[in-house]
Amino acid sequence: MATVLQIIGFKNSGKTTLLNALIKASRKENYTVSAIKHDAHDFSIDHLGTDSYSFQESGAEAVVIANSRQYAVMEQTGLDLKAAIQKLPKSDIILVEGYKQGPFPKIVLIREKVEIELLKESKAIHKIASYQDELQEEVIFIGGEEKLNQFAEMIIKEFLQ
Repeated sequence: MATVLQIIGFKNSGKTTLLNALIKASRKENYTVSAIKHDAHDFSIDHLGTDSYSFQESGAEAVVIANSRQYAVMEQTGLDLKAAIQKLPKSDIILVEGYKQGPFPKIVLIREKVEIELLKESKAIHKIASYQDELQEEVIFIGGEEKLNQFAEMIIKEFLQ
């Protein structure tokens, strides 16, 4: 079973930046990594004018776009976090951006001190971090490329070694 780690925080808190650093730190240690991105808004990976879009508009419940390098499956149904995890290939670690109420260990990213109180209700908080200089005494400071990479490497070691 893969290790699952969630990265949560409000919009523009740096979740994607941290997730990318964690992916790179995992790959540096030769771990296999999968990622899940929760989107609270409606999104589409397809667009008007493509054949695959027309298949969905005509009523197909699922459409696959594939070539020799990659593929995407677009299904007309939503997924909860556990179902999304089950769709992934075997991995050493699964990094999840979002799903604040999910059950897995979480790194919480904050922009302001008040967000600590707002997000501490989330289950399984492992660490709270920020890119903001003024919060260095409150939480783990990960501002700047060196601090970010050190933090990512430390987290990967904690969870995978």
